[in-house]
Amino acid sequence: MSPISKVTRRYILDFLFRLAVFLLIAGVYLLRPAWLDFTAPGLSWPLVLLWVPVLVSMLSQLNSSSGLTTGCLKQYPNRFDPVPNYDPQELARAVRWQNRGAVRTAAVWLAINLGFGLLYHQGMLGAPTLVLLCALAYLCDLVCVLFFCPFQFFLMHNRCCVNCRIFAWGSWMMAAPLMCVPHWYSWSLFGAGLLVLCVWEARFHRYPERFWHGSNRNLQCASCQEQLCRYKRPRRRGA
Repeated sequence: MSPISKVTRRYILDFLFRLAVFLLIAGVYLLRPAWLDFTAPGLSWPLVLLWVPVLVSMLSQLNSSSGLTTGCLKQYPNRFDPVPNYDPQELARAVRWQNRGAVRTAAVWLAINLGFGLLYHQGMLGAPTLVLLCALAYLCDLVCVLFFCPFQFFLMHNRCCVNCRIFAWGSWMMAAPLMCVPHWYSWSLFGAGLLVLCVWEARFHRYPERFWHGSNRNLQCASCQEQLCRYKRPRRRGA
C-alpha cells in the first residue's frame, strides 16, 4: 500500500478528534444529561466543546485554501482541470443522474430528522438526546469519508468521495437533529450548515463541469493524489 497522503493523514486525525468529542458527549449523556440541555439557562462546557468544532468544520468549507479534500474543494476554480473536448450532453446526463441521487438522500435524511423533531415536540426525546445525535452525525460524517458511506452505497452510487455530488451536504446533515428546536444554539449550527449547502448548490448548478470526472481531470483516479478511498473499496461505476 502506498504511503498515506497529507490529506488522508489530516482526515484520520480529524476522525480521531471527532471520535474523542463523541465519546465525551456520550459519557456526559450517560452521567450528566442535564449538561447537554442547551435550552436551559447558560451553556455547559460540553455544549461549547461540540458547538465550536462543528461550526469550524462547516465554515472551513467556504475557504478554498482550507486544505480539505478535492471532494469538497472541487467547487472552486483552482480545483478545475478541464478535460479537453468533453461532451456537454454527457455532462447534462451525469448532472440529472446525480440530482436524482441527491433528491433521494435529502428525502431520507429530512424524514429521519423531522421524525426526531416530532418526537422532541411530543416530549419523547429531550434536547440532550438531540445533542448526542448531532455529535454522532459529526463523527459519522468522517466515517462516511474514510470507511463506509451508506449514502454512496445505497442512494448516490458515486464512485468515490472525490466524485461525491453531495460532499458538502455533511454540514447541514450533522446539524439536522437540532433543526426543530427553536434556540440560537441549534439554529446557529443548522444555519451555518444551510449556508454551506446553498453555496455548494449554487456552484453546482452554475459550474457543473467542476463536479464531474468526465469534465474535470482532477476527479479522475489517475489524477488522484489523496487516496481517501484507501480504507474502503471504491465503486467501479458511478459518477
